[in-house]
Amino acid sequence: MESAIAEFRASAATGTSNKNLRTIARAWGIPKSTLQRRVSGKISGHAHESGKKPLMSVEAENELADTIRMLASRGFPLGALEVRRLAAQYSAANKLNCFKKDIAGYYWFRGFMERHSDLRIKKPEALSAGRAAGMNQVVVNKWFKEYEDLLQKLQIKDVPGHIWNCDESGMVDHFERQRAIGVAGIPTYQITANEKGQTVTVLTCFNAVGTYSPLLFVFKAKRLKSAWCIGAPPDSIVRVSDSGWINATLFAEWAESFVKALPKDDPRPHLLLLDGHSSHIFNLPFIELMKKNNVYPFAFPAHCTHWLQPADKSLFKSVKHNWNEQGWQMTKLSGGAGLQRAEFFKLFSAVWSKSATVEIAQNGFRATGLFPVNRGAIPDSAFAPSLTTDRVTEGGLPDSLALALTTVPVVSSVEPTPATSTAADTGVTESGSVQDSPECSSAQQVQVILYNIQYNIRLRKSCQNAT
Repeated sequence: MESAIAEFRASAATGTSNKNLRTIARAWGIPKSTLQRRVSGKISGHAHESGKKPLMSVEAENELADTIRMLASRGFPLGALEVRRLAAQYSAANKLNCFKKDIAGYYWFRGFMERHSDLRIKKPEALSAGRAAGMNQVVVNKWFKEYEDLLQKLQIKDVPGHIWNCDESGMVDHFERQRAIGVAGIPTYQITANEKGQTVTVLTCFNAVGTYSPLLFVFKAKRLKSAWCIGAPPDSIVRVSDSGWINATLFAEWAESFVKALPKDDPRPHLLLLDGHSSHIFNLPFIELMKKNNVYPFAFPAHCTHWLQPADKSLFKSVKHNWNEQGWQMTKLSGGAGLQRAEFFKLFSAVWSKSATVEIAQNGFRATGLFPVNRGAIPDSAFAPSLTTDRVTEGGLPDSLALALTTVPVVSSVEPTPATSTAADTGVTESGSVQDSPECSSAQQVQVILYNIQYNIRLRKSCQNAT
């Protein structure tokens, strides 16, 4: 079509050819009326068009589609009715007079979606305002810079076995099918054992090679029954707490089993990546234990773990999927009976054997760009929701940049032990005890960290109040 139009216009411009419109159409195998509509300007362009001409121009529809894409990237996606109302408002504001009512028609919307095939009606994922604002490109780039510098300082940038990530998640004994086949016009029900279910906290840790450390399980109870521990994975720690969640004491106890499982044949330090949970960072026994065993804790920036934490990115996705699948099969076979605590590990062990693989652990570190170090692993779309809350400060800097320049990551103040360091250099005696630094004691180091945290919290609140 494009070549036929070009030949006709060239022939008409020179006036030297005796080919008329019918001859050119026959030579290119195109209907004469089709070619005539395009050369006369009734239909613009040379692409295939069928049916009625859209009510809005191509430029207007593209602008509307760009607005929809922008809102979706910022965390405010539109529904079908909202798009139809927005189209009518756009038409009225620009005096296009495309629609008779204050809402575009259903068939216009269907055609609009077909003409912009990258737009889809899909179920959006929930994203809290804190995560949307926290996942800021300036903050993440600053964290990655400090992360790379720390790997270089510890001399473990190319040692994946010394880069660890620990995280906890709740396993709820409430199982549902997200989608199922039923009869049209008749409600489809699924039997569940309970309305909400009980939660058991699981803490796991693995490195970039794919090695897993002992697990910690926390039941919600006053006393632990021996029957609840039957079938637990080897070397696991099973405990109880009033809330069912992890606390500083339980986390410090798990840390002891973690350092015992570390390889002893390599003197280089280990890096432990973790979130900013209070049981992790406000935990002096944990920090002392890490210092004694040459482990350097390093915290992720606030509200960024859904993109930066390997456990969230790969392991727990697999665990939760298999947990729900295996649990639903058990509910179906038992006729809706609930999961008893004595049967918890019978179900979890089968799930863990499927999910805790070398490939999943390595994929988590690769997808987050932590090993190999790759900032490009985080797409630009991950930072788009933070643009909604970005603003310029009085000094001319965006809020995120001003905070990034003053924020100190929550890390242990342990001085890493290089591979060539001696016992005297590290402050560790031959008996393995830790010597106090003459410049700053461990308690003072922790107080400095807490002061930085409190200062950043006050700074963030003052910025929010200013808005």
